[in-house]
Amino acid sequence: MLRSILSSCLVAAALAGPVLAEDLSQWSFGADGTITLGDIQNLRTRIFETFDADGDGALDTTEYTAFDKARAEAAKQSNSSFLLRSVGGMSRQNIDTNRDGLVTRSEMDAALLGWFNSVDKDSDGVITKGEY
Repeated sequence: MLRSILSSCLVAAALAGPVLAEDLSQWSFGADGTITLGDIQNLRTRIFETFDADGDGALDTTEYTAFDKARAEAAKQSNSSFLLRSVGGMSRQNIDTNRDGLVTRSEMDAALLGWFNSVDKDSDGVITKGEY
């Protein structure tokens, strides 16, 4: 079972790096130059759909390692400073707040919301290039 999950995660990581880079490039200051909270929530959904191989609502060590690798690959391929910062910023140490080895949807939601709120300096619910 663990081999099956690991295999699924590695395949997902291989496929997801470009997908995550494409997702982020579409809204990281895209046509209207903004990132919305909805974009952030969609990103979390996409992460869990891609990497939660067993569908239990949490990313375990194997699943999160695949996510780490996909982020690093996406950042390397795109050379985007936004993605490069996500490699460390979304590390398990920063997201797994209760240190139980699992990253739940709620932990990731809280981390992404915290990041969003810290960047959205004028608290208008939209991040613009000037804020990031």
